[in-house]
Amino acid sequence: MDSITNTPTLSSIRTTRDQAKIAWFEQGFSIVCFLFFANGISTLVGDSDAIMKALRYAIPFVSLLLMGARLQTTLRTASKGWLLWVLVLMTFASVAWSITPNVSVESLRGEFFPMTAFATYFASRFNIRQQMRVIAVTLAIAAFFSMFYALAVPSVGLHVGDKFDGAWKGIYSQKNVLSSVMALTMLVFFILSIANRNRTERLLARCGLLFSIMLIILSTSLSGLLVFIALLIIVLASRVFRWRGYESVLLLDVVGMIVLGTVTYLSGTWQDIVVSMGKDPTLSARTLIWEGSMDTLMARSPLVGFGRSAFWVPGNDAAFEIGALSYRGFVPSHGHNGYVDVLMDLGLVGFGLFVLGLLITFGMALRRAYRATEPEDLWPFAFLILLMIYNMTESLLMWRTSLYWVVYMIVFLSIRRWPRRSRAAQAGLGSPPEIEPDFGPGGQVAAGTPAWSGGRLMVDESRGGQSRGGQSRGGKNCGPNSPPFLAR
Repeated sequence: MDSITNTPTLSSIRTTRDQAKIAWFEQGFSIVCFLFFANGISTLVGDSDAIMKALRYAIPFVSLLLMGARLQTTLRTASKGWLLWVLVLMTFASVAWSITPNVSVESLRGEFFPMTAFATYFASRFNIRQQMRVIAVTLAIAAFFSMFYALAVPSVGLHVGDKFDGAWKGIYSQKNVLSSVMALTMLVFFILSIANRNRTERLLARCGLLFSIMLIILSTSLSGLLVFIALLIIVLASRVFRWRGYESVLLLDVVGMIVLGTVTYLSGTWQDIVVSMGKDPTLSARTLIWEGSMDTLMARSPLVGFGRSAFWVPGNDAAFEIGALSYRGFVPSHGHNGYVDVLMDLGLVGFGLFVLGLLITFGMALRRAYRATEPEDLWPFAFLILLMIYNMTESLLMWRTSLYWVVYMIVFLSIRRWPRRSRAAQAGLGSPPEIEPDFGPGGQVAAGTPAWSGGRLMVDESRGGQSRGGQSRGGKNCGPNSPPFLAR
């Protein structure tokens, strides 16, 4: 009788195959979205405006459809990010006081809304380890094509005939963009190469790490090199001490304060250092832009700013005046500082909401990191460090379409949605892995979806699924509907 019960039916096999196809589609969709938000996909599609416009509006549409298919999971994830949603709502509401409302509406519709929709979907669909793998594959693809265009199509992949002549920019518009993406690439590969019991994944991650370091060097970006050194110190410290026990809590706190304190110190004294190196002490006039931006904000709209993407536009006289501080007739496209851009968009109120959410999330990431035994435990902490450091000299937060902002939203939601696995789960003693069942219409679990009972992976036979009884090995079973790439 049991053998008859456990025999897979034709309908269950078809359901399993359909779910596998959907899982592969979601993985591919996520990779395309990350390439889009990294601002590198336009080169890959031949700078086609039609394709870029189609992607811009297809991303939120497909994200909403996929979230609707797992409505309960989506709502559960979204409910954990109320502080983030307050900031998001303020951003959408900023069109009411925007000084250039037409620009704000277009930016919200074509940039901010797609980022918000996809980040919510991705955080609810994949656990943190799976997220890292999808991001790693995406950034590896971007790195490969950056090298390809630099070597095979230098007119596209290199700076030619400008002040950065010979510097690599890959599939991106400028060398600093390549450097910022490669810094993130380096980070995710570095994290996957440590505290990882998967030998193949560890080896591939180390190869990706070396490749990303090479591209950062070839971009000749000073910011990228400095961020790389800072991240290297932090992550190596994490690798050495492994963050186990209460002593590690204190050690991690000290390391974090030293790093952040050093960055803060350098932000106030770097001019003397740069002058001693024979460089321009204004770092391409960024300091003048920062000073002029703060003076304008405090004089005109300190509380709520000027609206989403409304300030740095050619028709804004105030932006023209700030640009004139460095070059006559120059209008900056952004504030060259992520925090300055948040202030200009949403004022002190919006900036305060962002900082509060960032600090709370960083505290959660810090507690998770000191006991890190898996890459996903260290990833939120390391990424937030990268985010905080890099945005001191680059606009990588809420300005336009930003890969860093998308990943920040994902980390913000995921660290609350996907709790750290217990040691029992990692040892395969019966705690469930971080998998989310596939929900069909009406919130019902789809046929063939795995469930946990007494440490064994089971499938509800009443739904026509095949029994898959068996002891877990540290959460490596991902169910019949998960592609091998996402298997743990």
